[in-house]
Amino acid sequence: MAGLFSFKGRIGRHAYLLVTVPLAFVYLVWIAWWLFATSSFDDEGPAKIFRMSAIGWVVCAWPYLAAGFKRCHDRGKSGLWYVGWTAGCLGFWIAAIMVQPLLAWLGNLIALWTLVEMGFIKGTPGPNRFGPPADEWPPQA
Repeated sequence: MAGLFSFKGRIGRHAYLLVTVPLAFVYLVWIAWWLFATSSFDDEGPAKIFRMSAIGWVVCAWPYLAAGFKRCHDRGKSGLWYVGWTAGCLGFWIAAIMVQPLLAWLGNLIALWTLVEMGFIKGTPGPNRFGPPADEWPPQA
């Protein structure tokens, strides 16, 4: 369990997906629940949804970022790449809500590239500057 919150070391594609996909699902259910729960409040609804989505993000962000950092390490990259990808996605999605809906496509494009880079491309073979290789699951014969 401590490994879930650590930013050091490397993890493989499957471990990354096993952490981030359930976290995304939990966060989306959290937001959907608050959208449903506050739909009857006309004045306070949007502000309450924003506050509760921020709380949900804070709860999910640490293990999400830790998994992303370790997956970047497995690819031989700094974890700051993951921060940039995440900030880019969020920035364009927020801009799409506030300014221009077409900007969401840029956020989606960054999210798609992040999924490809982190979830489908193998890590660097052998040790790198971040440590020994992560064990892939399922084990390769």
